[in-house]
Amino acid sequence: MRTIKFDKRILATMAIALLCCFTAKAQDSKEWSIIPYTKIGYVLDGSVTLLDEVYHANAGVDAKVSFNEHWSLLAGVEYNYRWGFSKGGYIFPDDHREGLRHFIRIPVRAEFTYKWFYADAGMFVERATNTRYDANETIDFGIGPEVELGGRIRLAEKDRLRIGLQIQGCDNFKTKEGQSSFGGGFFGTFLVMGYEHRF
Repeated sequence: MRTIKFDKRILATMAIALLCCFTAKAQDSKEWSIIPYTKIGYVLDGSVTLLDEVYHANAGVDAKVSFNEHWSLLAGVEYNYRWGFSKGGYIFPDDHREGLRHFIRIPVRAEFTYKWFYADAGMFVERATNTRYDANETIDFGIGPEVELGGRIRLAEKDRLRIGLQIQGCDNFKTKEGQSSFGGGFFGTFLVMGYEHRF
């Protein structure tokens, strides 16, 4: 049975990102929220061949620190699964590309809210959970910007349903025979649904 080994640096970064947000709970001057969410996206991916069609399914959780009525900081952890078709019509990733299916991502964003409307923007870093690409090549990490626009539907005093549209870009970096190099990237749009609970 194959086991997935997470890089220690990923776990440390995830812990630091969440710790930074959750320490705000002790500060009475700031409100904080937790936001579990899912999203699905259509992506044009140039990591393997030019502009393959790839689909992404994501699940994650954000911690949100509100500094005032309109401005907040979000940071969290996200799991990303990818599948799709190349221009040649075959399904990928195949078995030898299993490492390119599963990614752990750490997004950090600033958010502006006004009544029911929200907009956020920031950056993310990601890494494949199994970095095996082939015998000589691994994906080290990806990094890119993301922007999201959406609305919040009030469900209760401290609960909101969030529905948004997100746009992402990503640059992938690979290591081949010890040499680090740019390995393509992707551009895509995502439908995002989340549940925000304020503490």
